[in-house]
Amino acid sequence: MKKNDPVILAFFTAFAITIYIVENLIPKPLPFLKLGLANVIVLLLLWKGNYLAAMIVLISKSILGGLFSGLLLSPMTVISLGASFTAFILMGLALRSKLGFSILGVSIIGATAHNIMQLVIVNWLLVHSTAVWKLLPLMILLGLVTGLITGYLAYLLSRQPTIKKYLAN
Repeated sequence: MKKNDPVILAFFTAFAITIYIVENLIPKPLPFLKLGLANVIVLLLLWKGNYLAAMIVLISKSILGGLFSGLLLSPMTVISLGASFTAFILMGLALRSKLGFSILGVSIIGATAHNIMQLVIVNWLLVHSTAVWKLLPLMILLGLVTGLITGYLAYLLSRQPTIKKYLAN
């Protein structure tokens, strides 16, 4: 993405918010069970090294997505933002490390970190009980699965000619 190009940033932000809203319309078997498909855009921007744009999209999708879906003032927004910031930091560290993580590996790290931080925030804000931690194995498994799906979708999206053009430096 060309440095500080507001039109391209607006495109990626609108794309992420649209995915976020559509995904919220899909019925879920459990309230916290969501693929996090809007994170494909954040992951893609991070993978291409545009950390600032990724952070702007992350914050925008959480706040504007929450506003448009009617969840802005719910605990879900706080949980989403807190967990998303944690995932962002850990994905950024994974990318900067010399370990050579693939986009799938970075995505799995982010999704798993996001899910674990959700439990931390829920335990801190809503459910003051160790019973929350009984969900930890499930949340780790879900992080692995959703991270793999999100990472693969980001990989496929990164190969599209239009997206490649927008992400070119």
